[in-house]
Amino acid sequence: MKKKILILSIILLSSFSSIAQLKFGSDIYSRYIWRGVDFGDSPSFQPTLYYSIGAFTIGAWGAYSFPGNLTNYAENDLYASYAISTEKAGTFNLLFTDYYFPSAGIKFSDFEKNGGAHTMEAGISYSGPEKFPISLAVYSNVHNDTDHSSYIQIGYPFTVSDAILTLSAGLTPSKSVYYGTTKGAIINLGISATKSISVSDKFAVPVTVSYISNPNLDRTYLTFGASFVF
Repeated sequence: MKKKILILSIILLSSFSSIAQLKFGSDIYSRYIWRGVDFGDSPSFQPTLYYSIGAFTIGAWGAYSFPGNLTNYAENDLYASYAISTEKAGTFNLLFTDYYFPSAGIKFSDFEKNGGAHTMEAGISYSGPEKFPISLAVYSNVHNDTDHSSYIQIGYPFTVSDAILTLSAGLTPSKSVYYGTTKGAIINLGISATKSISVSDKFAVPVTVSYISNPNLDRTYLTFGASFVF
């Protein structure tokens, strides 16, 4: 019996290993602009670590202002997601994120509902099939936000030469201190160009340039970023 259990365990572990992926690395951006809002007003170092088994992914992501800048912004998020892929209709992704900001000076163990260290968000996103690759995402804060702020974004990518150009628009439907709005407003209009630069036969570095406008704040940004994920 013990031998059968051992064999079964080895088979299960082998199966999981064949569909599992461990990814880690970092992005480097000239500015950290998230949903039309500038976080840190400085170049940003953004490490990532995640583990996927089939459609399920758990991970950690962070953003840290470069040393020597006047700002000292730090963010360290944990998340879990589950993808539901269909052959013809596209892919749906369920996402739960725990946002934590060490630079705010609140201890990680503080999970208070109002004023604690953690803001938690639930969301769902959709990516269309190759014939119509539109994307749509809806997110809403479910913890530590009295406004229960929501964010909705739509995007559409298309190819120009050998780069991918993506148009996107995002809004919050109601008043939100979290996003800096007094009522529903468009907070994120963007156009991004992404291209992979081949370093070797086995490794390429995706680079992105984005022009971003936040009509609600009447501000615009032009950012450059590179991704080094293995």
